[in-house]
Amino acid sequence: MFGIGWPDFLFIAILLVLVVKPEEWPRVGRVAGKTLRTIRQQAAPVIQEFRSFSDDLLSDPKNASRGENLPEGWGPLPQTWQKGGESLLDRSSDNHHAG
Repeated sequence: MFGIGWPDFLFIAILLVLVVKPEEWPRVGRVAGKTLRTIRQQAAPVIQEFRSFSDDLLSDPKNASRGENLPEGWGPLPQTWQKGGESLLDRSSDNHHAG
């Protein structure tokens, strides 16, 4: 969740134990729980919209861009293993030898 792992949670918990007075721990826990619940409730429709949008793109082949409708020069560049593909190192070495 949000790229925070168990070591990070442990560090935050230790900081809270050191900074917050023991009699305030229940209040801090309630506030943290309500905040996380609100964030999840607000983010759920957005996440669902992104998932449905990506599912639509993946399931409908017309919407998936394969380069047919792109302006000239906007298509994917050939890779080094494809015909016509060259690495940037090959291109830069040609420029040094030309001069």
